[in-house]
Amino acid sequence: MGYLVLGSLGFLFLYIFDLNKIKNYHNGLNSFFMIGAGLIGFASIMIHQTPKVIFSLDLWLRGVFYALAILSGLFMFYALFGALPFKATYTKTQKNQTMTTGVYALCRHPGVWGFFFMYLFLFLASGNELMLFATIVWTTLDVVHVWIQDVYFFSKTLVGYEDYQKTTPFLMINAKSVARCLQSFKGDRR
Repeated sequence: MGYLVLGSLGFLFLYIFDLNKIKNYHNGLNSFFMIGAGLIGFASIMIHQTPKVIFSLDLWLRGVFYALAILSGLFMFYALFGALPFKATYTKTQKNQTMTTGVYALCRHPGVWGFFFMYLFLFLASGNELMLFATIVWTTLDVVHVWIQDVYFFSKTLVGYEDYQKTTPFLMINAKSVARCLQSFKGDRR
């Protein structure tokens, strides 16, 4: 249970990172994103290693769920680090341009989907009871985190965010947003 709390504490570091983007308390606080993500990652590994298994699937099915967890994690990492300019997003305290194309045309916080499915598939692959709790608790904290970003932080740190909110769903992907995403990957920036 301690690792569940440790991972949850990681979200506090993410909130402080976001607050620093607005208030510019200290450049050193920009490292809080990596500290928060590191705490969540470390806690995830430790939870996965705990032997509290409530069910066990056939090896081939576990392999499928682990593969899906990896794909979901890669999607999350792409949304957070590949689709966004890393240095401007995570190391500088400045206003940035809102990203509206690619996976950010699907919804305003596509990384949440990768996060949720990664933990869900890790739970299904491992049968680990603590991983189930991590999936529920950390996804809830992630949704609260992006809601706070959406309501309080991003309109102050991202140029054009209010317009983006009018055209792109918060989390619930729809047919229009999928079409915009596909168009942006084809190079049509309408």
